[in-house]
Amino acid sequence: MGEEKHTFYRLMSGCMLASVPAEMEQLYETMTYYEEMKDTANLRTMRSVLVSNHCYRNEFQKVDSLMHLLYQDFVFSGDSAGMRWCYSMKATIFRRQGVADSALHYIDKRIAMNTEEQQIRNLLCLKAEYLLDLKRYDEAEDYLDSIQSMAERANDVEYLAYLQERYRRLYHEQYRYDELMRMLHDGRRYMRRSDVAAHNMYRAQLHDLKHQQDSALQYYHLVACSENLFLATEAMYHLSQYYLSIGDAEQSYRYHQDVSGYIGQVFASYGRQARDNAFKELKLTTEIDALKISRQQQVIVIVSLLFVLSLFSACFVLLFQIKKRKEIEARQIQTEQENQLLRQAEELGRLREKANRLREQLIRKMSVFKKLPSLNDELKENDKAIAINESEWREIRMLMDTEYDQFTARLQRLVPQLNVSDLNFCCLLKINVSMHDLANIYCINKASVSRRKQRLKEKIGDDLLHGQTLDDFLQRF
Repeated sequence: MGEEKHTFYRLMSGCMLASVPAEMEQLYETMTYYEEMKDTANLRTMRSVLVSNHCYRNEFQKVDSLMHLLYQDFVFSGDSAGMRWCYSMKATIFRRQGVADSALHYIDKRIAMNTEEQQIRNLLCLKAEYLLDLKRYDEAEDYLDSIQSMAERANDVEYLAYLQERYRRLYHEQYRYDELMRMLHDGRRYMRRSDVAAHNMYRAQLHDLKHQQDSALQYYHLVACSENLFLATEAMYHLSQYYLSIGDAEQSYRYHQDVSGYIGQVFASYGRQARDNAFKELKLTTEIDALKISRQQQVIVIVSLLFVLSLFSACFVLLFQIKKRKEIEARQIQTEQENQLLRQAEELGRLREKANRLREQLIRKMSVFKKLPSLNDELKENDKAIAINESEWREIRMLMDTEYDQFTARLQRLVPQLNVSDLNFCCLLKINVSMHDLANIYCINKASVSRRKQRLKEKIGDDLLHGQTLDDFLQRF
């Protein structure tokens, strides 16, 4: 499949422009293939080919999405050459749509990205053409003059000859026939041999516009003798019309016959070209058919291989199922054992919870804890200070160590920087003494109790707390 698409793309890249809708579909299929393969380089090329095809067919509404994807790709990859191509193509599209202002905007962006003099010269010439489309003749002439100076400094004769065409349009649209005639006369030194016929035809037409009939006839005769069939045919047609207008029917008929003969040659040339194009299309169709046959052969081979592979897969699946059944049975036995262990662990947890509740009830009956309303249901909360002497603190620590597996000793080993006062505070938090009672014990307000808890939390550190609150940490410790 991939080789077929690659081969088709190589075939299409020779002519660039698809001639039938089926070829356009093939181009879109190839682009989809490159998208699936994530082949960015070839995908970018295929999008460029599709843009060229749609522009050739004047299908500008189909170009926008492709151009947007190409531009984003070039910007993301930092491809300045691709961005310049996008600007040039945008300028061309807007010009062909007759939106010269937008075309001028994009050609300015294209010029801003160039540094080479020759490229700048070409772009400025293009900008002059856009200005001519907008009838801004003064600006266009300024650009043409500057381009001519650049070409003369580079001694680029061919470009100077190319520039004459732009001057012709400028002078012709402004009816500046004298300057146009002078420019044609001066431009003879830049002409190539193949340009002589077109040059003489233009001079003949210019003399016609100036009603200089004798000079026009002289140049029409020169063009009629040239090797360019199209221009010679047009010149003979003008001569035939001229002689007919002055009443020379014989001379007019002779040129008319020559025109008919030249037109026959032109049609014959077109016929040869059409046959060549038909042959190329037939050759391309044959090659595509050959690719399809090759693809079918590949499909047959693949189907055969898949059949053999399916037999091996069936045997492998059968063996795998037998092995899997044994594994499932072993896993069921293991799961049953794990469930039994879980049930035992849950029972042990319930026993521990019951022991904890009994321990808390025992603690609540101790004399020192009877002073705390949060641990003694018979007392009501008040704002009186709760005095605990040193011997009572020792009793609290000893009780906590006895009931909670050496709680203070373990906490001291884990956090060596804790002092005796900190350990006492932790003991009270461990047995859920309320904030109100803590404030009365230490003769401070509740905000100060919160700050003390924060300082104690910082001593213990986040590495030990693991995101827990201080109360949760001490309850689980």
